[in-house]
Amino acid sequence: MPENSNIPFSSVFLDKNPPIDTHIDEMLQWCKKLYGFSSNPEMEGNLSFRTGMGFIITGSSLMLNNVTKDTVVEVRGVVFGLNRPSIYTKGQTAPSEEALLHSVIYEAFPEINAIFFLTSHNIIEAAEKSGIPSIDTNRPAGSQELAREVANLFKSNNNTGPLIIKNRGVIALGKTISETAQLTEEIQKKLESGVRVKSGKK
Repeated sequence: MPENSNIPFSSVFLDKNPPIDTHIDEMLQWCKKLYGFSSNPEMEGNLSFRTGMGFIITGSSLMLNNVTKDTVVEVRGVVFGLNRPSIYTKGQTAPSEEALLHSVIYEAFPEINAIFFLTSHNIIEAAEKSGIPSIDTNRPAGSQELAREVANLFKSNNNTGPLIIKNRGVIALGKTISETAQLTEEIQKKLESGVRVKSGKK
């Protein structure tokens, strides 16, 4: 599959075979379940979980209900070059454009083992009225600068609760896929119903 020119990094395919991990099925179940919560017919986002070699993340330019075992990618390493970063992967497609964001968060928070980042128009609109900490940034999507800005805000909030990236979506971190999924599920239900959410509430 050709690499999307809008992705802010180069993918280096170490192995074109899809990754194998016992937690992939769990992540795919949540992709479809979270997609079903949104009234937006084009629910997008990127989910990942830590592995012994790096992390497995959903592929680039996919709606969550279209993610399959063949469109998830294991990120094995990141090298920051002079022009743009190179991401070393195992899988058949390029990782999500937010792969650098996931990589920087995993590096900054060793206790975090899963990251869910959901984007849809209704979530973004509702987030403006919520009590969730937010970041309003002009950093390009998927950039190293955005990744470090988000990681720093999580640090300043003691890594508690979700975070809104204005005009983008909501991101949640957890120690397990299940913990992150449950937090994301609660956030999304409250955001879509217009209920105020406090940071760190689960």
